[in-house]
Amino acid sequence: MTRLDRLAIQTGHAFSVFCLSLGDWLDPEVDPAWRSWMIDTVESCAHLNFLLLTHRPHLAGKLLPATWRSAPPAHVWPGVTVDHPLHGFRWRQHLDYWGHTGRAWISAEPLSACLASAMDLSDAAVTIYGGASGTRDHSWAFDPQWVREHVQRFGPDRIFFKQWGDYDADGRHVGKREAGREIDGQTYGYTPWPLHRELLEMARRQPAKVTTVMEEMPA
Repeated sequence: MTRLDRLAIQTGHAFSVFCLSLGDWLDPEVDPAWRSWMIDTVESCAHLNFLLLTHRPHLAGKLLPATWRSAPPAHVWPGVTVDHPLHGFRWRQHLDYWGHTGRAWISAEPLSACLASAMDLSDAAVTIYGGASGTRDHSWAFDPQWVREHVQRFGPDRIFFKQWGDYDADGRHVGKREAGREIDGQTYGYTPWPLHRELLEMARRQPAKVTTVMEEMPA
């Protein structure tokens, strides 16, 4: 991670680091020593954007250091999973801790019901919508009205529609690659942090510089 941070310094590209894809950094069963190491790593790699996602926002005040309670690092983008309106309380808990930063965001995937009609999402830095993959249960088919209602109520500017999932706009099981990510002919692709494909394109335009930096860096 420190190597990537040095690369960010040299290239001016603030790469994003997502944590965690297969876990929850605020899980109370996580080894405290691991969480302490993770927090130290985040603090020491200040030139990267850390996207920290949790199901347990109510534990932030208990498990995070006092310095994070008073002044959360500016390169941390705290996210919370809200996949159904019944879990809307997570967003309110998340805002209690992170709302003043303007960097709190929502992961609404795989979504199973409309959020926009039941919750106030206006304070989210971005709401990331997505359908379920790896299932043949048609009840998980993504309803485009969920995004349409968000646009109608909160506008189109802070939405990222990641994927339909395994069911396309017509409710056919075609697989997520075939289903794509357009809604009504439009792609919603906003994030408040740089997208990796954009950074990779920048790096492609200066391969010699990036290669030189990588070769000079110790592993």
